[in-house]
Amino acid sequence: MDIRGKVHMDYLEAGANILITASYQATIQGFESKGFSKEQSENLLTKSVEIALEAREMFLKEHLEKSIPIQHPILVAASIGSYGAYLADGSEYSGDYGEAGTKEFLKDFHRRRLQVLAEAGPDLIAFETIPNKLEAQAYVELLEECNINIPAWLSFNSKDGVHIVSGDSVIECTTIADKCAKVGAVGINCTPPRFIHGLILSIRKVTDKPILIYPNSGERYDGEKKEWVESTGVSDGDFVSYVNEWCKDGAALIGGCCRTTPNTIRAIQRTLNQGFN
Repeated sequence: MDIRGKVHMDYLEAGANILITASYQATIQGFESKGFSKEQSENLLTKSVEIALEAREMFLKEHLEKSIPIQHPILVAASIGSYGAYLADGSEYSGDYGEAGTKEFLKDFHRRRLQVLAEAGPDLIAFETIPNKLEAQAYVELLEECNINIPAWLSFNSKDGVHIVSGDSVIECTTIADKCAKVGAVGINCTPPRFIHGLILSIRKVTDKPILIYPNSGERYDGEKKEWVESTGVSDGDFVSYVNEWCKDGAALIGGCCRTTPNTIRAIQRTLNQGFN
């Protein structure tokens, strides 16, 4: 197993129930700009799903051989990052795409990538770190136009607990997801933990779909330096101190995004198990 599969195994051993593929920033256009052919680019996307599926199979096999019961299903979610993630200029944290900010452009950009990842056999499609409602609208239209029959989730990132990073209302964005039958859950990721409580309450106002939240460590990303500002984050202990509150607020799926680790997931699982007991 290579390092990518080992990372998935680390999260499974920490108690994760959903593996997210390493395809967030992987795009056909990005690979082609580095000299890969279209076929090679599509194969790399497919490989990201295969690696996660193989890690799950190995984990389940090991537990079966040791007669260790699995408490919950383990699912693989194919990650689709925003157009801003492809640009790698920090615009995934602003939602400002300039002249590229049209719905048809975004649909054309994401279409083949979505199809390839769906054909690779994941259990879920994860549209992550969505920075504006235009891209959310593009996603839900693509799900219909491409006849994707794999459940999807839409996850936004917020800058203040009321709006997503573009300034669009989180309620308006949630409504877009709520109206699409192919979207099975909606929520927030890569957002400081301190904002999550209010965001869950806002989301609950306009949807009955399951709410997922997987915040970052609370650190701020500097788009110009392309690095995280460590002094702005919280410890694993501080992070998980919010977990019971998020459950009471109505979150159905809880995890961690940037700058969290398997140790974060292990602490979340421990907290959830204690709450359940």
